[in-house]
Amino acid sequence: MTLPRVGPAAMSSARRAAPEFQTKWWRDAIIYQIGVAGFQDSDGDGFGDLAGVVERLDYIESLGVDAIWLTPFYISPFDDYGYDITDHVDVDSRFGSLAEFDRLVELVHQRGLKLILDMVWNHTSDQHPWFRDSAASREGRYADWYVWADPAPGGGPPNNWRSAFTGDSGWKYVDARKQYYFFNFLHTQPDLNWHNPDVRRMVLDCAKFWLNRGIDGMRLDAVNFYTHDPQLRDDPVRKKGAPMPDGMDPENPAAQHCFVNSFCREETLQYLEPLRALVDQYPGVMMLGEVTLCEDTLQQAAQYVRGQHRLHLAYHSALHFHEPTSAARLRAILEKALRNYGPHGICWIVGNHDYGRTRSYWGGRDGPLPEAFYHMIAALLVTLPGAFCLWQGDELGLPDARIPEDIPKSRLQDPFGKLMYPKIKGRDGSRTPMPWRDDQRLCGFSSADDSWLPIPDSHRKRAVSRQEPDPGSLLNRWRKLLHWRRTQAALNGGETRVIELDDDAVLGFERHSPQQALLCLFNQTGREVSVDLSRYARPRGAQGIEHGFEIDPVSERLLLRPWGTAFAEIDAQPA
Repeated sequence: MTLPRVGPAAMSSARRAAPEFQTKWWRDAIIYQIGVAGFQDSDGDGFGDLAGVVERLDYIESLGVDAIWLTPFYISPFDDYGYDITDHVDVDSRFGSLAEFDRLVELVHQRGLKLILDMVWNHTSDQHPWFRDSAASREGRYADWYVWADPAPGGGPPNNWRSAFTGDSGWKYVDARKQYYFFNFLHTQPDLNWHNPDVRRMVLDCAKFWLNRGIDGMRLDAVNFYTHDPQLRDDPVRKKGAPMPDGMDPENPAAQHCFVNSFCREETLQYLEPLRALVDQYPGVMMLGEVTLCEDTLQQAAQYVRGQHRLHLAYHSALHFHEPTSAARLRAILEKALRNYGPHGICWIVGNHDYGRTRSYWGGRDGPLPEAFYHMIAALLVTLPGAFCLWQGDELGLPDARIPEDIPKSRLQDPFGKLMYPKIKGRDGSRTPMPWRDDQRLCGFSSADDSWLPIPDSHRKRAVSRQEPDPGSLLNRWRKLLHWRRTQAALNGGETRVIELDDDAVLGFERHSPQQALLCLFNQTGREVSVDLSRYARPRGAQGIEHGFEIDPVSERLLLRPWGTAFAEIDAQPA
């Protein structure tokens, strides 16, 4: 049965049916990331599931997004949010079944949406049968499927490689083999040996399984971690005062090293080519890579989309900074992204399951920022060139749950947070269940007595039920922007030109397509500013959106409210 379309989502059906969208839909896609465990519980066990995603498809469609990205739902001990897998080609019973997954694919496609799955191929759980066989003997079938090494000549770990999670040694000794195995994250997540062709063939088989079930994309978790230096050379020690990778917590001892041998290796790029060749056999399917914790995240992420034989999109951690935003900083990031990526392949991300929520990441150091700031940020993120990943609940403006005030230490689920507490409190703050209703005990997430993570009381006032009736809510701002974005030719494959303005409080860029030229301005401060638009012959307010556009007829200057946004149609200018 085809379920009816609801709300404004039907307005976008023509764009979704367009040939360019069907074949290269990812280039400018808005991808809605769902943490399945915390989205919607359908069976009353306090844990989200695939059937719960089905229950909320009307809501997802109403947002105006193009695709859904699901966090892992495979069979797993769930020590690390499902990123510790024991079977890559089956559904964990807590999330549902393969039949329920197939039904989800069908219903997602009926709505003209795309479905992206999280593929975790850097490591497995230490409970995986492959690893158990590998750890038992140097002679077994899977003996070389993981990264094993003899102790150093004087004893101890083979080199100085560290866990990116804890900063401690990334090596664990196994007496049965008299060797160490390597792990980039937790010792319960041993790294697969991508230099072994059998491992790479396994990856292709796993991909085929899900491609044949009709998925539209694969998000490659930690793709820049896939390979290591076969010579096991030490990572260099970071010089005092040297910059750290974007997104790295300065409190993490792992930041003392430069990650050039333990991961971020060029060998990964060639190993991706057979995977791309496989995916190219499935028209309209894409691969999105997570490229983070690099010494130069924009430069290295761009390598993953260069040419026609690697990934289609790669997101980076350049926007993961805790310092206050500024027009100058954002301008520099945008210019560098355009230089490195070229016309295609850019994907942006701020909030997600690893880095915290946008409201908390870009919160004010001198006190909370006004709601207008987050309305401005929403407008910026949907008009940047390329794709963008929106983490569930960021459209509501949810802050991270506080630890231990909202989530007591005894209720922490994130192993990173448990290991590093209280120095680093981990990632549970961004993973709490979605607040659907403000009038129910578990906010409409579940009928259980309790949920797998507690829901902060502060999230009730931002519940979907509270925001939907309010035309001025952040939720409805996101909806308007996302649907408007689809109607603007310049925002769908258009070129981007960053412009210099006479007031450094404002970030400005132009988006150009053959059909349209659009000027986008964003006031990054809490003061009113004016911008000289005399360079443009006939600027006029963009259609279909609250464009914030008003020019003083005498001075030819545009007045921008504090944290204001303006969109103007302009005559095309020569590059």
